[in-house]
Amino acid sequence: MPSLDILAAIGLAAIGWIATVIVIRRSKLQERMQRFLMVPSWVPWIALALGAPAMHGVLPISNALSIGGAVTVGLLVPTLLSWISTR
Repeated sequence: MPSLDILAAIGLAAIGWIATVIVIRRSKLQERMQRFLMVPSWVPWIALALGAPAMHGVLPISNALSIGGAVTVGLLVPTLLSWISTR
């Protein structure tokens, strides 16, 4: 189980991602482009959140990749399901 520091880093990444999503939604981009940018905008946030502990040796890189991948898939599946259901 990840430590509280790792959970806090993921929480901060989620807050940053939500702020990014708000900015994307308020932009004048086409709705299709806004949807396209939702999930990829998550990647830099999770990379920053888990990259720092991995580089300091607190979290092994393999664990950082596993945690990041799991959280990303956890965000991707509901997003894709919502896109499919709106068609």
